[in-house]
Amino acid sequence: MKQSYTVLFALFIMFGLSACDRGEPTAEGTSATIETTLSETTEAAEEAADEVVGAIDNAIEAMDEMADEALEDAADSIEELSSE
Repeated sequence: MKQSYTVLFALFIMFGLSACDRGEPTAEGTSATIETTLSETTEAAEEAADEVVGAIDNAIEAMDEMADEALEDAADSIEELSSE
């Protein structure tokens, strides 16, 4: 979702810059603007993807820790029941 907003924002910037251009439009100027915008959008998308991957990794680690704790608790409960 964050990536969609980034792309939309980049498009608004591109259209805003092209609307403010008072000179003759040139293919070189337009392509340079598009390249810059696409580069910035790509970088933002990569950063967003890295954040998502990091969040997934953190969630997996948390789930592993919770599973380990649950197994330890279960083992302790079994030991308590066995010793009685």
